[in-house]
Amino acid sequence: MMLQLLDARQQGLDPPWLLPKVYSSQRLEQLQLSKEKEFVRSHQKAINSLDIDEDGQYIISAGNDIYGPIVIHSLTTPPGSTHFECPVVARVFPGSLSESNAVSVVQWYPHDTGIFTTSSADQTLKIWDTNELKVVERFSFSKPLYTHSMAAAESHCLVAVGGSECKVVLCDLQSGSSTHILRGHRKPVMSLAWSPLNQNLLASGSQDNRIFLWDVRRATGPLACLDQHNGGGASGSAAVVTAHSGYVNGLCFTSDGLFLCSFGTDHRVHVWDAFTCRNTLINYGKVFNSLSHQMSGLCISSHSQTLSPLICVPTGSDVIMLEMLSGKKLRTLKGHYGKVTSCVLNPYTEELYSAGNDANVLAWSPEVRPPNRKPSSSRSVATASAPSTSASLSVGASSSSASRGSAQAGRMNVYEDAWSSEED
Repeated sequence: MMLQLLDARQQGLDPPWLLPKVYSSQRLEQLQLSKEKEFVRSHQKAINSLDIDEDGQYIISAGNDIYGPIVIHSLTTPPGSTHFECPVVARVFPGSLSESNAVSVVQWYPHDTGIFTTSSADQTLKIWDTNELKVVERFSFSKPLYTHSMAAAESHCLVAVGGSECKVVLCDLQSGSSTHILRGHRKPVMSLAWSPLNQNLLASGSQDNRIFLWDVRRATGPLACLDQHNGGGASGSAAVVTAHSGYVNGLCFTSDGLFLCSFGTDHRVHVWDAFTCRNTLINYGKVFNSLSHQMSGLCISSHSQTLSPLICVPTGSDVIMLEMLSGKKLRTLKGHYGKVTSCVLNPYTEELYSAGNDANVLAWSPEVRPPNRKPSSSRSVATASAPSTSASLSVGASSSSASRGSAQAGRMNVYEDAWSSEED
């Protein structure tokens, strides 16, 4: 199939973006537990959060481990290596955090790995200097924090923070103060996500089963409250519009900002049109949500990477892959011995990294198909026949030549869908 697409691209029959998207889609759909890459075990207890930097070089993990609750691994693989252990390049040692103040969410600064942020049960949002591994700024709250999200915007440096206070607080890294508060939720805020398309659009999910969309330039109220029934639910003054029939503990925008994916404790995945604020009503079936009191770290592949965005959702001790536009379940990744809490995609290597309560970080790589070593039947027939005339000799020679050609073609086609990037 890949050779046909390559030939069609050379002839100008297909657009140039089709071949790389098909290739990346096939690789992501063939993810399996990596045999070439693994992580040095660096946590002793549950890992609550993962994040990868924008260049795909470092991954940071955090949890409630007093032996190093925040750990940074390098993902850079040496050239030519067949087996690689991702080394620990930095760790926050005991004394910086305590076991009772577990880190809820850790996140890189979107534009630079010199800074990362953490929110935790100790009621603080901390801004860290990666080189010094020290807190350079601290925002204090009155109750434990469940989540936070840093905007990848150029016009502002806001961090949205959610927790048990039933409100979203916006913290400005430039001024070092809280700018304003977004009120509307009736129960603790579990999940937050910034739109990559609109720098001022923020989505929040709560234990009140609702999802609000906010324009952070105005704090008077939300822009929209998402309705899972698109207006076709219960009516009346007492009816409450909800996005899920359970807590909303997972939110993620697609990379183009056109869709918002949500995950709830009602074991449902919903995809919303970010412009119309309507539920697309794509049926993904029942997806078990085992994280009722913490954020679920789902992720979505880039729209520029695959034909249809792929949603990776932690469910129990597995990670399932869903095709966003069709709802089709593509793959179930099994390897953890405890609940999976978070997963992130590396767009540069088409790898997935996941972490969970078993204190392990696992790498998932595209499956490499074994070589095709089927023997050529024509060759055995040609060698078995004994030519008696010159005519039969010439026929036998041509048959043997054809068989050698087919055998060479079989040896050259080592991987069914592989092609060398050096041919570009």
